[in-house]
Amino acid sequence: MRIGIDIDNVISNFDTVLFDEFLRHDKDLRNTGVVNPNNYMTKGMFDWTKAELDCFYRANIEKFAKNLDVIDGAKEVIEKLKQEGNIIFIITSRDNGDYNYPYEMTYEWLNKKGIIFDELILVHTPIEKVKVAQDKHIDIMIDDSITVCEGIIKVGIPAILMDTPYNRNINILRANSWREIYEYIKKL
Repeated sequence: MRIGIDIDNVISNFDTVLFDEFLRHDKDLRNTGVVNPNNYMTKGMFDWTKAELDCFYRANIEKFAKNLDVIDGAKEVIEKLKQEGNIIFIITSRDNGDYNYPYEMTYEWLNKKGIIFDELILVHTPIEKVKVAQDKHIDIMIDDSITVCEGIIKVGIPAILMDTPYNRNINILRANSWREIYEYIKKL
């Protein structure tokens, strides 16, 4: 099977790190904490101005991305899937202008964390993953983006949505852990 896998919030703990860093910075900035808990961090969770948000995000996002941890079970399940003969495509939208050398940074992080894969593909926008999935003949895609999963499903490719607080308002096959992802893939 040809398996497409996103990185942030699927393999890595991106939102956990980002939230901790936003809280830490908020204490220095105003110490008002979370003012809109139903919003995403970069979409009004804190009472920062757009300039404050953009400045903090741009100055720190690359440092944060380089120091992410792997979500429990991700490394082991990906390794097991590879050992079982599957082809692993890491497909991420990190080529979005947030990073100086996104491919090199991501490749280095994956190797440092021991994540095995056959091909690393960076796209500019999340929706470009649909075209990549078609071009690479992906059999299943694992992502945390509703937009990506809906697009993937529309072109006839099964998708597994990694559960996050911001994607719970849709009925797509979802997983709460890598053990669940493995079980879903085995059923296919």
